[in-house]
Formats: sequence, C-alpha cells, structure tokens
Amino acid sequence: MTLIRRFSAIITLFALFSTLSACSFFTPYKAPITQGTVIDTESLNSLQEGLTAQQVVELLGPPFGQDPFNPNHWSYVFYTTDPSFQPDAVNHLWVAFDQQGYLTQWQVKEKQVDIDRGFNDGLGLFD
Repeated sequence: MTLIRRFSAIITLFALFSTLSACSFFTPYKAPITQGTVIDTESLNSLQEGLTAQQVVELLGPPFGQDPFNPNHWSYVFYTTDPSFQPDAVNHLWVAFDQQGYLTQWQVKEKQVDIDRGFNDGLGLFD
C-alpha cells in the first residue's frame, strides 16, 4: 500500500509542477524584424544628377520596389522593430530617372509611422 501512495504522490507532484511551469512570468523572445535597405547619409550624399540606374544600384543597393505605373521611379524603404538598432539611416528614399535611365531627382520622405504593437501579439497571452 505504501508503494501505491508513494507512486500517486510522485504522479501528483509531477502533474503539479508541470502545470505550474506553464504559469511563467517571463515573456517569450520576439525576434526583431528588419526589412529593406539601410541607406546611410554618406551614400545619400554621394547621389548626384546624371548617375545611371546601375550606378545607383551599386551605390545604394537594389530598390525595395518600383512604381508599376512608372518604372523610372524607385523606392528605398527601411523598417526595423529592433529597439537597439538606431543608425543614422534614411527610412524612405524616392529616386527618379529620366527616359534614358539617368538620375534626375531624389527625395527623402520623413514620415514617422506609429505601429500598433498590440496587433497580432498572441491575443495578450504573452504580455
């Protein structure tokens, strides 16, 4: 009889510790999301009118997207959720080429976007 009590006590303790381990106070690790091309101010200052599209790609990297209605307009977008990543970088750069493929103008778009961090974060189970 003592063997059965000891075995049931072990099973009960195992079940208790298993359920308590699920009640953790630690938040799970969420990997930072980084997308786009980092454009530093040095590369931005190297832009000049008359550069070819290939030279712009060599200088800045591939564009994030092209305007489907005007393929001579390129967008460079950079986004990150990593709070420790704060470089001196441009978040959105728009460049335009003429019909021959030479750079004619560019513009840095300064638009800060507030992201709702509450969307799709596990229904609040991990906060």
